[in-house]
Amino acid sequence: MEQNLEQLFPNMMKGHTDDLEDAKAYQWYLTNNQELIGIPIQDLSSREEALLRTFLTPYDANIPPTTEREKMWNDVLFHQKIPKTFIDQPLDGFYFVYFSISEKDIDPDSFREAIGALFPKRTPILWESNQEGVIIHEGEKMTNQAVSYQEIIEVLTTDFYMNIQLFVGPTLHDIQQASDYYHWVRNCFRQTRTVNRGVMDYVEAVPYLFLHSMTHEEKQLLVSAILNPVKDDDELLKTVQVFLEANSNTTLAAKKMYMHRNSLQYRVDKFIEKTGIDVKQFEGALAVYLCLIMHMNR
Repeated sequence: MEQNLEQLFPNMMKGHTDDLEDAKAYQWYLTNNQELIGIPIQDLSSREEALLRTFLTPYDANIPPTTEREKMWNDVLFHQKIPKTFIDQPLDGFYFVYFSISEKDIDPDSFREAIGALFPKRTPILWESNQEGVIIHEGEKMTNQAVSYQEIIEVLTTDFYMNIQLFVGPTLHDIQQASDYYHWVRNCFRQTRTVNRGVMDYVEAVPYLFLHSMTHEEKQLLVSAILNPVKDDDELLKTVQVFLEANSNTTLAAKKMYMHRNSLQYRVDKFIEKTGIDVKQFEGALAVYLCLIMHMNR
């Protein structure tokens, strides 16, 4: 389809709107593959514009980054440019919360103000379209994070009379990985949105992601997101795998590992502490086990 459009509109542009100095001179659309394209307004007749709206989603290009911090993150995520600030002052950690809202005409400033009121410091927000975007948290996740995100949904639903879905990505520490993980988080959200009841994180999403075809790179990113803190501790990984294969029965797993029950329990607790994922709960156990299989067979 894009090739046909390029033939009809030779001046068509692809990519994020910030690639252009004069984005307002273009009419922007999202294709069915969520690719962003822009066609010069002067090249479009009213009839052609009406026709394009029947099979493309109009994109609002008028929600640019408003703060210096947002502009820096925009460079990182969409242009793979690492600002000097992030090199000189590395972040302790960061993670992405992708969001989708049901209303198309929400005021971005009001939305930003509502989000800002729920967190102790101003949080960068970048918009992908007039209904989707990403909240960027700088710092480690808090233990009560799930409650906080449920509060966001309740506040926004009450204040703006709209529905919102959130997808919470993993905590990262390497700014060089930010762009890859951002696009991964966005894709994960879109693959799981039909089962997202409001808030879903990357651990809960794992079983659903396996319903979709995954590339080798996506598998590597997923395994890294789940197992990265312990990826080099083969003995610990083996212990957790045996524990899960024993249906989380500590006594049975200890016998299989020829270990004392308390020693095995210590290793399982160590894994939970290092990764922040509770393998004694169903969702955590399933996510970790699937990733262990991929890790062991890499």
